[in-house]
Amino acid sequence: MTGRNSKNNGRFLEMTAAIALLLTFLFVTSTCKNGGRDGGSSSEPARDVTDAREDTSITVRDMAGREITFDRTPERIIGLRAGALRLITWLNASDMVAGIEEPERNADRPYLFAHPELRERPVIGPLMGGDAELLVAARPDVIFMTFATSGQADELQNQTGIPVVVLDYGDFAERRGVLLESLELMGRVLGREERAEELTRFIRSSIRDLKDRTGDVNSGERPRAYVGGISYRGAQGINATEPHYPPFRFAGIDNVAADLDEQLINPIDGTFIDKEQLLMWNPDVLFVDLSSWQVVQPEIRSGTPLYNGLSAIGEGRVYGLLPYNNYAANYEHMLINAWYAGKQLYPGRFDDIDMADKADSVYKAFLGRGVYDQVSGTMNGGLRSLSGEL
Repeated sequence: MTGRNSKNNGRFLEMTAAIALLLTFLFVTSTCKNGGRDGGSSSEPARDVTDAREDTSITVRDMAGREITFDRTPERIIGLRAGALRLITWLNASDMVAGIEEPERNADRPYLFAHPELRERPVIGPLMGGDAELLVAARPDVIFMTFATSGQADELQNQTGIPVVVLDYGDFAERRGVLLESLELMGRVLGREERAEELTRFIRSSIRDLKDRTGDVNSGERPRAYVGGISYRGAQGINATEPHYPPFRFAGIDNVAADLDEQLINPIDGTFIDKEQLLMWNPDVLFVDLSSWQVVQPEIRSGTPLYNGLSAIGEGRVYGLLPYNNYAANYEHMLINAWYAGKQLYPGRFDDIDMADKADSVYKAFLGRGVYDQVSGTMNGGLRSLSGEL
């Protein structure tokens, strides 16, 4: 019994030593391949690589309520439909754009003046939708799409195999928060959260500054103004207006069209009034959207009923504003127009503002560079009094 146990114990010890030697060999081999715990090699353990992938993947819920997961931060992007490319440039992401809608190549828009290189990007189809085959050929990692339903986004995603993120372009009046949510969403997808926050702060601080300058003016003392020639799918006449015109709100100006029946207000197809209504309102000040000046000018020039009937024209209070719409609303221009309108109607409260400098500061905040000279060059001088042109 004792001898047998001794033999068994010997075998057990031999086996134990062999296992220990094998484990030691495997440990040393693994350590050499992986560069040691402190990382003498650029290689990483497989588990760490998996963890890194998990750290860069995100799932977002777009503005249509759809969930989209990205394994990594997109490097090539496309903005589809009105305003999408504008929002991309706001996030300083123009270098990521893989293609543009065909008419963007020759359009006079601030973001294209600031980033002319976008005009050379491959064409991905016409306005408001693009072309599925051209989209695939551009090889984007994500498509940002405005003015789209959940079903439309799903259809395009199924056609192309490319993730589609729906944005809500919002507005600068009642739905400004929705616009800022879209910016935040884009920032998360592109890893540019700080830029989205920076721009949000600028928008809010600008509006707050404007309102602070005129906030103590009693409603009965506020100037009454009208803005005509608002562009809806092209230049329009003096009767095309915007009852919720944000620049007036920001600068403490009463909009004579603000009390229009809601059934007459159409932000998509345009809000149009009768010229007789404008004569009845007889606003203190008349503003004209310069995108429509060639249409409006003959309607209010010397000898016309409006010229003879509107005191604002007879007293030289007619001013031109930068385009409100140009493939969706020009939000940069809304802020610039608010500063200009405020300076004309409250000169003492805006006497520190040089409009060319202010305009370029707004463009720089949104687009990275000042382009006021180029924008005004497309409209024979930009922001200005129009009385001498009547």
